[in-house]
Amino acid sequence: MPLTPMRTWNNTKQLSNHSRVLRYIFRNQPVSRSEIVEDLSLPRSLVTSITASLISQGVVTELGKAEALEDGALGRRRLLIGIRPQARFSAGVEIGSRHFRFCITDLAGNVHRELCYAPSEEQIRRVNQSIVSGVEQLLQESGIPRDKILGIGVALPGHLNQASGHMVTHSALWDDFNSHILAEEMGFPVTAENNVRAMAYEKYLFDIQSCPEDFALLHVGAGIFCADFRGGVLTEGSYISGEIGHTISNPEGQRCECGKTGCLQTYASESWLIKKAQRIWQYNPHSALRQIVSSPDAITQETVLDAYRLGDALVVQEIREALRYLGITAANIAIILGAQKLYLHSRMFQDDMLRDDLKALIEEQLSFVGAQEAEDVSILDFNPWRAAVGAAALAIDRLFISRSS
Repeated sequence: MPLTPMRTWNNTKQLSNHSRVLRYIFRNQPVSRSEIVEDLSLPRSLVTSITASLISQGVVTELGKAEALEDGALGRRRLLIGIRPQARFSAGVEIGSRHFRFCITDLAGNVHRELCYAPSEEQIRRVNQSIVSGVEQLLQESGIPRDKILGIGVALPGHLNQASGHMVTHSALWDDFNSHILAEEMGFPVTAENNVRAMAYEKYLFDIQSCPEDFALLHVGAGIFCADFRGGVLTEGSYISGEIGHTISNPEGQRCECGKTGCLQTYASESWLIKKAQRIWQYNPHSALRQIVSSPDAITQETVLDAYRLGDALVVQEIREALRYLGITAANIAIILGAQKLYLHSRMFQDDMLRDDLKALIEEQLSFVGAQEAEDVSILDFNPWRAAVGAAALAIDRLFISRSS
């Protein structure tokens, strides 16, 4: 499949005023009508009409009076409104070669039901049917009426060709996936996105207290990818946009699976760290890895971290090198994008020592611009459900908020 350019959902059409108001309430609740009028520069009568419609639909509710007085209105307190979390629900799905994850969330991101399993070759080969089965199982177990489900979001180990509905990836594993056919089979609207870009939606829609409108999320897993939100919009680009793992860290380094040499992927991704640990197990009879697993094929990312904690010299060396290149990359992203916040997410950062070391490396790289920029880099707690929950957030934003009228 050719790597033709893609465009983001939010830029394919302008949001209606109804959608703008609804998204503003999602992101700023509890909020007053006067704040919406002022910040969106909309007529008061229009905001009153839209919020009345949202309240009548049961999506928005009045939350009572604000404690502070409204500016310019002596003795008058603002009436606050917010989203009713259980007015609607969304299904989120993450597919990958190691796991399929399914969840149902409400409009606030509260997970009401979840399912996870390691897929068989047949379940991967017939991935559309696997998604249908997983979502139907969750619906039956949750007892949530079908008419309360606004749609399904799918987090992909690749990118979506919006025109064809197929996944753009170099792996033939996912040839069966098609979002258009999936929507027909499910009877629900379906939207899909790269898994890390879905993770960014989880931050944007479900972490409104701390997540700004401009931010980037760098995820280190089997691959390394960066998603970028600007002004509440996931930035557009080609299918290679965000593939930070395939930027060059060392031109004299090892050959990457993409064909180039010295990609960041070859130093810091889970897949390459595991590959290097397998080599250590094979050629170093005194490695701590041999105390943990009986064969190199049994090595996982957790195994690598365990060997690191046990002080295996070669494993420590590989992880230190990975951290060094990740620190440089994170600092470069912070400098180039200039986002209000840069989030880092990886299973590797579960270890407190590695977190602290990475933070110190980033601070060192950003020392020339002052302490604030380093403070704007946040290492997230690792959450294996972040992409699936993010897919549910993706569906809420694209299939509900953006289509509101």
